[in-house]
Amino acid sequence: MILRPLQRLTCLGAVALLAACTMQQTTPPASSPAPTAPASAPAKPAETPTPATDLQRLHQQAMRGDLESQFQLGNQYFVGKPEKNLQQAAYWWKQAADKGHAQAAVSLAFLYTGRADPALADPLAMLKYLNQAAAAGNAMAQHVLGSMYAQGTEGVQKDLYQARALYQSACDKQYAPSCEALKKLPAN
Repeated sequence: MILRPLQRLTCLGAVALLAACTMQQTTPPASSPAPTAPASAPAKPAETPTPATDLQRLHQQAMRGDLESQFQLGNQYFVGKPEKNLQQAAYWWKQAADKGHAQAAVSLAFLYTGRADPALADPLAMLKYLNQAAAAGNAMAQHVLGSMYAQGTEGVQKDLYQARALYQSACDKQYAPSCEALKKLPAN
């Protein structure tokens, strides 16, 4: 039957979309200009932060336990800045996710699908972190998990009631794919 592979592709596509959205980098707010030196003092050249110092600063903040820095450092390793290292990405995302960072949990769930590296595939951990992110209110995680329940895929037993609840929660957050999925979901 062709429907089953199509459902699996749809679910995996949603997880890939989920990971892509969480990988978007946020631009730090612009800092106020530095005060100017008096006219008698020689002007110092402005120090422009280099990517290496930015990464070092991010690593230091992550080591101190800053959740957002841990998440961002995981992102850097995932996309290959300075180097692609999925084990390091998993490590830093897990640090943040285990302390409640929902986006890190979503990213970790994607990594555990095995799509980026089959050696990292861990279906139970994928479901754990996807559930964690959904429970924390992440609309995309709610949608992906709702799709799994609607289709009965990825080790999740089909449960239209649970799928509807997850879709509704994501739709309430203006997540359009969930609003559309609710319209297509059969009545209980």
